[in-house]
Amino acid sequence: MKFSWTLYAIAVAGNLFWIMLMFLAEFFDKSLPERNSIIPGTNQKFLYMQDFWTMSWGDPVGVSLIWAAFLHIVIYRFEIRHWLVFCVLSVFFMIGFAAACLAKDHRPNMRYPDTGKISWNGILHLPYFGLGAAASIFCIWLIAFPGVVLLLFLFGVAFYLVCFYLEIQSGNLEPLRKS
Repeated sequence: MKFSWTLYAIAVAGNLFWIMLMFLAEFFDKSLPERNSIIPGTNQKFLYMQDFWTMSWGDPVGVSLIWAAFLHIVIYRFEIRHWLVFCVLSVFFMIGFAAACLAKDHRPNMRYPDTGKISWNGILHLPYFGLGAAASIFCIWLIAFPGVVLLLFLFGVAFYLVCFYLEIQSGNLEPLRKS
């Protein structure tokens, strides 16, 4: 599979554009509690995008690399039949993520500010998450040959997993703990 700087630039620009939309949705949503305010009935802080390792580093760096690999796959290896599976997987991941985040024990944040409530940032994040997760599955499935595209994907996944590990260590992903 031939590497293209143009495809790389398109993937990174598209990813960063969507991240900016999510950031702007958070910034202009005046119904959200203040950043790092204490969630009522707990001793946990209300977190914004910049408080998360995965959102401040994993998405712009790791996910950009994954999208770059996926865009190469779409151009060079995707067939019509793949689109149906891709769409079904995307919706599956969106529904699963929303269900987990709307659960009673999910810790409120800028995307899900209260139990059962989703913000504009959260609405914008659902397709971002669903499409990105499905893109990752297709990268695993369709990257057949070693090369730059495989390295993009592997570095993207590795970088994101390091950010996810740091997220766990920081306590940002702890469930809601009522005091």
